[in-house]
Amino acid sequence: MSRTPSPTSVIRVVAVMGATATGKSDLGIDLALAFDGEIVSMDSRQTYRGLDIGTGKVGLAQRGRLPHHLLDILAPTESGSAGRHAALAEAAVRAIAARGHTPFLVGGTGLYFRAFFGGLVPVTIPRDDLARIRRGFAGRATRDLHEELSRVDPGRAAALSPNDRVRVTRALEMIAYTGTPVTGLYAGGRQGPAGMTFLKLVLTLPRALLRERIAERTRALFAAGWVDEVRRLLTSGLDAGAPAMNSLGYAEIARAIREGADPEECVERVITLTRQYAKRQETFFRREPDAVWIDVSRGDAAAQVHARVAHFLGTGGAQ
Repeated sequence: MSRTPSPTSVIRVVAVMGATATGKSDLGIDLALAFDGEIVSMDSRQTYRGLDIGTGKVGLAQRGRLPHHLLDILAPTESGSAGRHAALAEAAVRAIAARGHTPFLVGGTGLYFRAFFGGLVPVTIPRDDLARIRRGFAGRATRDLHEELSRVDPGRAAALSPNDRVRVTRALEMIAYTGTPVTGLYAGGRQGPAGMTFLKLVLTLPRALLRERIAERTRALFAAGWVDEVRRLLTSGLDAGAPAMNSLGYAEIARAIREGADPEECVERVITLTRQYAKRQETFFRREPDAVWIDVSRGDAAAQVHARVAHFLGTGGAQ
């Protein structure tokens, strides 16, 4: 049953975060159904139209059960940003609360959560300075740029894939212009959205089990037609260098197709890269203040989460 919010009431927001393959989407849906909620996606790859199988995007049948926001909002040729997503997420959360429903932020893109919670300092680089800085990156391999980022800002580099040229270069641009590591720009950033309080849940699994789940999930995505999805994107005219195609797995499959190799042989490579990415995700979320970590391998995990959410929504504080 929907609640009628008071114009001055605090908006209670539940965030379901964690590494890939920890079950965030399923738990988010379960919680939203139980607590009269709507889901706001906090996954940078699920914002892209056409990237469905490889991103593990919630299907239309599940979306029909309850509203999902910020899925499919970008063309594959567009570049997303944490700041823009935070603004859209804030608008979605306020609209959900105005309907008397509970907002659930669900996803694994740590930087998007950080921006929403108020941990980013907006930096605008003048056009001439940006052009000058970018000239210094021209012709350099993405992995070379990532290695440079590792030297000047190890924290930010650890949160990014060595193949993610867009975000790696963006970080280097900000460092070159401000003279400050990007991780330093997070500290003491802008205030979070006014009138909101958060319950931050981070789902986790024992390392061995997470590695196994990632392997199972990746093989299932390939079996579900991931390679065909990438082929459709490429045959539609999408350039292999488009921002969306830098996504984990998509870049490897596209490269195999382009080079005439068997893309099915990418499976083990993608499993390895996904495990590395999951490790970076957990490292990032461990720096999130006031987060409650939930080991979802425990038999009482679901009941524990439900109890915490019920307490938070009923009294305004997590247990």
